[in-house]
Amino acid sequence: MSRKSQAKKYILFLNNRYSAAEVNFYRTRLKDNVKVAVDGGVRFFLRSQSRPDIIIGDFDSAPRLTNEDLSGIEVLRFSPRKDKTDSQIAVEMAMERGADEIEICGALGQTEIDHTLENIFLLHLIKRASRLYRRRIFGRIISPVSEVIFLEDEKAEIAGRKGDYLSLLPLSDGVKVRFKGLIYPAPKSPLKFGDSLSLRNQFAASRAEIAVKGTALVVTVKKRAG
Repeated sequence: MSRKSQAKKYILFLNNRYSAAEVNFYRTRLKDNVKVAVDGGVRFFLRSQSRPDIIIGDFDSAPRLTNEDLSGIEVLRFSPRKDKTDSQIAVEMAMERGADEIEICGALGQTEIDHTLENIFLLHLIKRASRLYRRRIFGRIISPVSEVIFLEDEKAEIAGRKGDYLSLLPLSDGVKVRFKGLIYPAPKSPLKFGDSLSLRNQFAASRAEIAVKGTALVVTVKKRAG
């Protein structure tokens, strides 16, 4: 196993189209990460003219790659007849290799809503695995305009810009929340699963603090100029 595959930070690129704006955004996040192309996620590396450390998947959505394309890259190939998505296999591989931070790119905006939802639920899988591995593993989904994290009975400090949006989506009944650094106060009563009361708050400055008792997704969205 290479030294890079022993690193603690992994960045995963899932199957997606990767526009020029997305390529430019994600390119800035490659340094000091183990770079993983998850099947069709190799398109990001082809379009950014960079190279992953690992390619993983059943290769049903990846473009045809030559031996030269794959030279020096660890290839982990799986049968299409399997019980997990390529994305879940990639996340589990990263955790097994000691990752303590996993960024997932290309997880949102897909045409298949089932895959998009499953990609979001990978954050819960990472949280659950933290207990299994007895170490903190931080997972997040990132895009040029938004970020998604999963919180469970914990506090988090979240970066943003004044005016950016922050939504908290309760994933269970009885979720209690506290906010600092947001324009609108936290709900006084516990939230129920599906409540929309805590959607579209806004950053009052460049950082916010959130405390959650229960389970919730936190989504930040950059406010568009104009």
